[in-house]
Amino acid sequence: MTTWIAVIVETRDLPDFWATASRHGVVPLSQGVPKHVLIDCGAGFDFHAPVQLAEALSRDTGGMAIGFLVQTNADVHELHAYQAGALVRRLQYSRDYGGWQAPEGSTQAWERAYFFDDQRTTDGQWPSLLDDEATDDDVARYEAAKRDGDASPILDLIRPSSTIPMRRVCAFFGLTPEEPAARWKKPSFWSGLFSRK
Repeated sequence: MTTWIAVIVETRDLPDFWATASRHGVVPLSQGVPKHVLIDCGAGFDFHAPVQLAEALSRDTGGMAIGFLVQTNADVHELHAYQAGALVRRLQYSRDYGGWQAPEGSTQAWERAYFFDDQRTTDGQWPSLLDDEATDDDVARYEAAKRDGDASPILDLIRPSSTIPMRRVCAFFGLTPEEPAARWKKPSFWSGLFSRK
């Protein structure tokens, strides 16, 4: 069982990126400011944290941010992508609540990495997100969608049940999941109370 809650942020090479991020409870683990950073939000129960943090950092930097939650014991995947603080894409999957909800926003470049496992299919292995019970027609639909780079027409075939799709998204941005650039620290009740003054 794994719960992975994190944010991928485009830093836009802003020299004050860490100062901006720290205003939202982000504690850097390194001093450099790479093009993209992975911020670990812990495995607690604040499932809204990555969405709120992604929106805030995207707004404050004027760039892109993706807040995501993966919970493998319940097969839950939520991804919220922002550009300059505006929601541009929302993908939500829950095995227990009917599978995929209707996607919101436009298809993003990183979705190809999320939905399509190029390595497995070139090795002749079964694609990691494709249902084991898929028919030959289903596989043909999957391959056609893969060629087009858009999974929208085949969401009925896709069953995310591991962290692998988000690991591929991290790789797309040049990030290593085991080496986040920062951690988010949930503000205490008291710090939130005093910051309202």
